[in-house]
Amino acid sequence: MNVEEIGKVAVFGAGTMGPGLALVFARGGHEVALYSRKAETLEKAVGTARSSLDTLVGHGSITLVDADTALSRIHPTRSVEEAAGNADFVMETIAESKEAKTQLYTELDVFAKKDAIIVSNTSSLNIFELMPERRLPHTVIAHFFAPAHIIPLAEVVPAPQTSRETLSVTLSFLEELGKKPVVMKKMGPGFIVNRIQRAIGETCMDMVQEGLVDPEEIDRAIKLTLGIRLPIVGVMQTLDFQGLDMLLAYQKNVDKVYSFVEEMVNAGDLGVKTSRGIYDYEGRSEAEILRKRDLLYLKMLDYLEAIDAFRPV
Repeated sequence: MNVEEIGKVAVFGAGTMGPGLALVFARGGHEVALYSRKAETLEKAVGTARSSLDTLVGHGSITLVDADTALSRIHPTRSVEEAAGNADFVMETIAESKEAKTQLYTELDVFAKKDAIIVSNTSSLNIFELMPERRLPHTVIAHFFAPAHIIPLAEVVPAPQTSRETLSVTLSFLEELGKKPVVMKKMGPGFIVNRIQRAIGETCMDMVQEGLVDPEEIDRAIKLTLGIRLPIVGVMQTLDFQGLDMLLAYQKNVDKVYSFVEEMVNAGDLGVKTSRGIYDYEGRSEAEILRKRDLLYLKMLDYLEAIDAFRPV
């Protein structure tokens, strides 16, 4: 299968993520079967999709006609067979329960096309252990973030058995839908963002529990520093600006040295100061790199202040 052959999409699960995911595919021009076991869940999901479209219209992202067209492409159903039948791309986003997912995958193995790409939106489970073996070459994880119709990232994780074709088509399809996929080399707990977010969240809760600071002050501190910096340089590139030699010295002091950092320092790749580190700055001078970064910081700060982002939502 190639990306041009993807027609019907099936979304299994109409709870937190389902309506947004259905909108992603529907806005991309695809007929979408939206499945849930419960009629009331489907009714609520369609209402959520309509409300989300109204927000997009109000923002000017889409026209009212386009919103109505997208909603008309979403077809609620309580039948696994009806949803999966003739679907080229099957998106699973049901509860994070091994038992529930195993049951659904067993049913999909019966009703889904033999070459259908089956994608899970799991946030933590190794669904490859639950999927019928013959389906694994066509199976991949694509973890979206709420609201899925707005947040561009999708973390893509292939199984060892996932075919190159399946991975390639999935990535191309997501990009065609306007998403920005990142690919993990293999399955890891929490993938990328949730693993980082969990570490941040637990550290913040520790500080509150220890009586060090109020929650509101933590959020204010983050918004006024990382909220400005991370959209520009991320986490890993920040280390290049810090200096990998300084980072390695700290790691040695706390007896937690990362071999890839030590290897770069030994090679003389110290980050921005040497024009090469975790990133390759292609011979640009330190002053040139810092100037570009600082101008972007200033633009970000101006924008965040203009939209009053430093106040609670």
